[in-house]
Amino acid sequence: MTQRRRARESAVEVLYRYDIVNEPIEKTTEEIKNRKQFSPQGYGYFQNLVKTTIQNLSTIDEIIKKHLKRWSFSRLALIDRAILRVASGELIYFPEVPYKVVINEAIEIAKKYGTDDSARFINGILDAIYKHNIQKKSKNSE
Repeated sequence: MTQRRRARESAVEVLYRYDIVNEPIEKTTEEIKNRKQFSPQGYGYFQNLVKTTIQNLSTIDEIIKKHLKRWSFSRLALIDRAILRVASGELIYFPEVPYKVVINEAIEIAKKYGTDDSARFINGILDAIYKHNIQKKSKNSE
């Protein structure tokens, strides 16, 4: 497993635990740091991903809600919501990471931890978010 995959999976775990037990982020990240075998770069990416996602959580949630079709945010499986939050944060706030990598990683994490339908569902939502952001950026540059 690559360090970035480990960072992404760990960030999903933080968001998942935050939803379930509202555990303080610092406590969760410290526990994960002690349990996972991060390189310094991998741990830095994990911290940055968690920090950025948490700091922008309300914005990220609104963006996800806009792209849900015939589904409500509150009905999302908690693991799917955590994956979508982390991947959306990475899509929006980490422009140096290719969008195909972000989406593919989220799909693989969904296959590993989600339901049979999670990967396809997450792919659709993230693709819509990516396309919307590209259109928004092109309109802003005109």
